Amino acid sequence: MLIVGLGAIGTETARLCHAFGTHVTAIARSKKKKLPFVERFATSERLDDLLPEADYVIITLPHTEETHHLFDKKKFKLMKSSAVAINIGRGGIINEKDLIESLQKKIIAGAGLDVFEKEPLSADSPLWDMQNVIITPHHSGLSLRYMDRAVEILCKNLTVYLKGVPPPNEVDKKLGY
Repeated sequence: MLIVGLGAIGTETARLCHAFGTHVTAIARSKKKKLPFVERFATSERLDDLLPEADYVIITLPHTEETHHLFDKKKFKLMKSSAVAINIGRGGIINEKDLIESLQKKIIAGAGLDVFEKEPLSADSPLWDMQNVIITPHHSGLSLRYMDRAVEILCKNLTVYLKGVPPPNEVDKKLGY
């Protein structure tokens, strides 16, 4: 499993995959502290080197100028023909036209998509009818405890804000996320 993007979502994805016995490799823009559930870690410069090794590529990146259409024909051609691309980050990271072509030509085996370039996904998109594609309704994080966790985060942010301390999940406007 190659996780592309090791923010909060990528880290939790890595933890869960490891819990099920998956060998996890992760890529982030910069060095991170060693996580016990990530076997191998690399920075984004190594993405092209690691794509050919992965059975599953899970994209958890934010959508920025740097990541826009990062996954295109060139990236899909680097992947194993048996690989599955899963995007739970942002839709604009994958060039959908290139993805559709790569799936139709069996350059990659499949895709799991929670996000799309334009949402909602148009009714005439070929992705709807592809047997090798799983589409979820941009709710991948929804669970029975979702609102409890959201309120907990809000309370933590409010507490540190009232103390004059920046919140732990503050958006960095220079980075775009």
